[in-house]
Amino acid sequence: MNKFFNSDNPFMRVMSKIFDMGWLSLIYVVFCLPVVTVGAATTSLYYVSAKVLRHNRSYVWREFWSCFKLNFAQSTIIWLVMAVIYLLLSWNIQLLGVTDEATASNPYGGYLSGAYLALGVIIFCIGCYVFPLISRFSMKLTKILRFSLFCAFRHFLHTLVLIAILALAAVGMFIGFYTQIIIINFLVPGLAGFLYTFPMEHVMKKYMPKEEKQFDSEGTEITKWYNE
Repeated sequence: MNKFFNSDNPFMRVMSKIFDMGWLSLIYVVFCLPVVTVGAATTSLYYVSAKVLRHNRSYVWREFWSCFKLNFAQSTIIWLVMAVIYLLLSWNIQLLGVTDEATASNPYGGYLSGAYLALGVIIFCIGCYVFPLISRFSMKLTKILRFSLFCAFRHFLHTLVLIAILALAAVGMFIGFYTQIIIINFLVPGLAGFLYTFPMEHVMKKYMPKEEKQFDSEGTEITKWYNE
């Protein structure tokens, strides 16, 4: 019985991971409620998913709040800019009459709507990288956006995997609301964040600056959690 409740027991480790995912999901949902804070909350979601859920360092709330405060301004600006662009794209598509009979009277409507949709896809691909990159690198906004655009197309297969994870997360949230099984909604963000780290960390490690080796007093090499 003692072995069953031992924290090193595989079952207890799995349960602890599930609990952390649920706790992270709850915090994320609460911090997204003001809407303006979605960007900063998403940045913190990824940071905690990588550091706490995947590498078992520190605690969910401590790291979430620390990352939220540190990256609030930058994440919020990018989120608001992206939100405004999407609203404008949606508004322009509606003006072109893409969804009704007005398309027939506007020969250029189809081309323009296609251009708007393509722009929306590009921005979405940038969004797949921008918040994780903010959580890891200290760069100016313009450089973060350029780097996100570069990664989105340079690592296109990874981008497809990231989009698939986000799509599955959206489906999971819909199922949770549709079936009224609330526990699903409180697990999906944390689980999606955890899965997101695998392709995302594979990309980011390619661009992490090399650091000189450091050792502790016992001669053991000190490796930062994101380089493990």
